[in-house]
Amino acid sequence: MAQHFLAGVGRALIFKGNSLIGVAKTLTESTFNFSITGEEIRGGQGNALWGKYFHDSNLQVTLTDAMFNIEYIAASLGVDVNMGGLSVAEESLQTSEGGTITLTNTPVAFDGSIIGWYRLPSQSDNEWTIASGISGSTMTIPGAQANTTYCVKYFYQNTNAKSITINTQYVPSELHVTILNDLFSGDVNNLSSATRYGRLITDIPRLQMDGNQDLSLNSTSAATVSLTGSALAVNTTSSCEENPFYGTMTEEIYGETWQDSVIALAMATPEVALGASGTATLQVYAVFGGSVASRLVDNSDLTFAIEGSPASTTTGVEVGTNTGVITADSATSGACVVSATLTGHETIPPALATVTITAG
Repeated sequence: MAQHFLAGVGRALIFKGNSLIGVAKTLTESTFNFSITGEEIRGGQGNALWGKYFHDSNLQVTLTDAMFNIEYIAASLGVDVNMGGLSVAEESLQTSEGGTITLTNTPVAFDGSIIGWYRLPSQSDNEWTIASGISGSTMTIPGAQANTTYCVKYFYQNTNAKSITINTQYVPSELHVTILNDLFSGDVNNLSSATRYGRLITDIPRLQMDGNQDLSLNSTSAATVSLTGSALAVNTTSSCEENPFYGTMTEEIYGETWQDSVIALAMATPEVALGASGTATLQVYAVFGGSVASRLVDNSDLTFAIEGSPASTTTGVEVGTNTGVITADSATSGACVVSATLTGHETIPPALATVTITAG
């Protein structure tokens, strides 16, 4: 089996419902923490350990992004992002006759009152005066001369911005997150190689956000945002049995086919008995070795043949080359061996089945 190593942070696709709300390309951390609580079963002399019972499994996921994304904050707080939001205008404008200034935007209330602030450019940043004389988008500065430049500030509603509401009580969002991490070659015959030749794809259909978000801002670094949550169980509908799971983890090697990992083939039924004119379809398992589960191979990927052909003329058996369907003669009794070879990978030993025909 080829060796490889997992390195670097992942790239994450973040979904809320069916909407792709983010593609995190600048992660500084993508961590999976698998845990389960084990209870010891002890008894008898010496209170010996006879086994362990496991419960309270958990999969914790942490994604930290170097780039700010308000969608992450919204997901943590369980709210939607809305178009439009409160903004602050900081402008340098000239007065007209009567000390009026035409503001670029229409101010909105601050603490219940429509007000703004103004000062002369020559004044310090601590010498702002409250402007209560605002009507619509017009600010009046008492005693101001025409054509005088003032620095003004006021709040307004920016329809082009995005905003979220920080509620006092909230339920964090549930997301669907897919994380892609790079796999690098770890060829023992060439330890200097570190070629990126595959990826690990971890899919978490239900990631419940923890609701914690820490925006740490200081003068020497940029703030990071994070998505931290616990995977919730998903019930599969493809089985009659309840088989909940947290997610899937897929190892994908570029250019590699499943046939490249097969080490052997095995017949599901190595001995087949047929009566006159009987039919049966052979099924073959691909064996991958290690802890990789064997699985049935589609017969279109196999080549079937009767060993020692033209034995079919004496045994009364025919087999479909790529279907695995064996058909017995109506009158001939006998036995033969049918082989199944992985097409294009003939160096892998074939699977064999003995077919016995009982006619009449």
